Amino acid sequence: MILYHTTHGSSVIEISVEGKITDGELREAIERMRDDLELNGKTRVLERIEHFTGMEPKALWTDLTLGVSVARKVKRAAVVADAGWIRASMHLARFFTKAEIKAFRIDELEQARAWINE
Repeated sequence: MILYHTTHGSSVIEISVEGKITDGELREAIERMRDDLELNGKTRVLERIEHFTGMEPKALWTDLTLGVSVARKVKRAAVVADAGWIRASMHLARFFTKAEIKAFRIDELEQARAWINE
């Protein structure tokens, strides 16, 4: 499941991911992010990932073909995750974006929000 939240006039997007990601959910989130990027230019993203169980194969392809081009337009990204391997893998994301990226534990959500808004 992907939940996408923005506040009108803000360049910060909060995305919550839980369980398995479907292709439809991912496509919808990417389209919303494209729209927000058109409105706000460089955007900041806070992504909270809990109980992640994977992605549909088609969603993985969508992420590689559509998501990467959107990720390149992100200015700063905070990833808040309950799984250590997700936080540790954030160094790989640097191959797909020029965004400043920082990983946080779930109990550091408020610190991540403060950092993303600096």
